[in-house]
Amino acid sequence: MEKGLKNNYFICFSTKSVASMKFLLVLLLLIQTNNLFGNDSIQNPVHFAIKPQYGFILSHSSRIEHLTNTNPFGVEAELTWLRIKEKNFQQCNCFSKTGISFLYINYANPDIVGSSYNLIGFAEPFLLRRKTFLLSLRMGVGATYLDKIYNEKDNPTNLFFSTHFAFITHIDLNAYYKINEQLSLMAYAKYNHISNGGTKSPNYGMNFPTVGLGLNYTCQGAFNFPKYEKNKYEPSWFYKISAFGTIKTIEKDSLNSEMSKFIFGVYGLVGKTISKLNGLSLGVEYLNDGAAKEKIERQQLGLDHQQVSFLVGHHLLFGQFDFSQHWGTYIYAPYKIRNFYQRYTISYSFYKNFRIGATLKVHGDWADNFNLLIGYSF
Repeated sequence: MEKGLKNNYFICFSTKSVASMKFLLVLLLLIQTNNLFGNDSIQNPVHFAIKPQYGFILSHSSRIEHLTNTNPFGVEAELTWLRIKEKNFQQCNCFSKTGISFLYINYANPDIVGSSYNLIGFAEPFLLRRKTFLLSLRMGVGATYLDKIYNEKDNPTNLFFSTHFAFITHIDLNAYYKINEQLSLMAYAKYNHISNGGTKSPNYGMNFPTVGLGLNYTCQGAFNFPKYEKNKYEPSWFYKISAFGTIKTIEKDSLNSEMSKFIFGVYGLVGKTISKLNGLSLGVEYLNDGAAKEKIERQQLGLDHQQVSFLVGHHLLFGQFDFSQHWGTYIYAPYKIRNFYQRYTISYSFYKNFRIGATLKVHGDWADNFNLLIGYSF
């Protein structure tokens, strides 16, 4: 296993799931913006923003330390909808933004690391609102194209990326200062991660914070945030069952060629909301790891590749979106690297109680496997 992920909330994917991930990203964006327009008397304002940024690369392994002495720079162009309709407000008892952005990042190392081109979807609830000042938290996930990747002969030192297509996730803190009725100055601090989710090695991935100042333009001009009564919060129980799967590439060795193996699993959760936006849960997970089975057979270890785990976690509930982070403890796992792991999941509820999404299993600072997910909530 190669290291490639800081112990944070990250989601990544491989070339073998590029088409599926693009479909998932587009579907999530279409669902999220489906109700932004209509015949309501209140319309959700459209915003445009341009956001230059500058940052640095974190070193989470001695093997990639020689690649972290540069300062990435780039620019982001985004289209957003300010969700001020009452039905949007009642989803989290707050106003928020959703949107899409295109982010270009140059890693200031053109021969080895190159640049990335990122298409991102995001949700952004406001934490603080004043007459001329807004503070918000943004969570984004998207598809990435990398123009420089690892090659055994031509580019052997780029241990960050081994696939042209990967996945980016980020979490941002944004501050808006109103200049006039249409223009606002933005200041932002971002924590970004790009990786292929451990589906092909080397996969150390990249963690790179960036900061910047930008401009946000409101197409509709002057508007006021409506005043709505907040729904009274009442705790509630929730029950979820999910199935997930992916294909993972096992690299060649002196006796075996490169192979692709299927990983699939299922987990069930029981949880309770503790606020409008937060919930806690417990669960059990079963995983059938075909990649682990192949490694066991190559090493002639005679161990079982199946795993059963206990989960405890937190859910950030934002409308139909569920951002969850779980701590997993192995109950049965004869072949395992460590005793604990983290599972990060983003899912969207649609058509009654069905859910689609993506989930990533992480052992501390490296990604084990990324999976597409389908589930049902009771």
